[in-house]
Amino acid sequence: MTTDLLLAALFLFATHAVPSWPGVRPWLIARLGRGGFVALHSLGSLLALGLFVWAYREAGGGEPLFVPAGWAAPLVVALMPLSFLLIAARVTSKAGEPDAPNPPRGVYRITRFPGSMGLLLWALLHLQATGDGRRVVLFVAMAAIALFAMAKNDWLLRRGAAGRAYRVETSALPFAAILAGRQSFRPGEIGWGRVLGALAAYAAMIAVHPWLFGVSPLYWL
Repeated sequence: MTTDLLLAALFLFATHAVPSWPGVRPWLIARLGRGGFVALHSLGSLLALGLFVWAYREAGGGEPLFVPAGWAAPLVVALMPLSFLLIAARVTSKAGEPDAPNPPRGVYRITRFPGSMGLLLWALLHLQATGDGRRVVLFVAMAAIALFAMAKNDWLLRRGAAGRAYRVETSALPFAAILAGRQSFRPGEIGWGRVLGALAAYAAMIAVHPWLFGVSPLYWL
């Protein structure tokens, strides 16, 4: 693990956190226009990602920080489909704006932050299944981005009456609102298309994982 990798991780986090900070996005759009803001944000995100990939590769294998438990890798394989489903459902389902959220439907009955929760689950699962320094930095950065997004969006929801009502009806923790009786589980609203799409994406990731990251998720079989 090197200083370059840590700095690249901080820069990657900043490119997600700063533009989405309340007030920053409208201020930038007012001065750059929506097209200019999108172009600047996209360029910054690509630059941050490229720098992180470069620093990650330059860091080498990374020194071991801990030895993962024997059950860690099978747990990742078993639960990653849920992460893919949460992210796929978020991408294909609109949540509305914080001051006017859409009524909870589909995956939003399970958690009000499906995309961020899917990313957080992805990071935490992989974090406990790896032990070298550079991958710990990678997954801690992913978890930090997801946690920041959830905290920021929850704060925005608290600012308006519609957002506060939406918070009462839903939960950040998956299935908590359903178990508390504030929501009902309706898998039909999620749809088989999203489930099959998430499983297909997961299968594709399993297939390319050895090529992209040098290790098969199924090495323990």
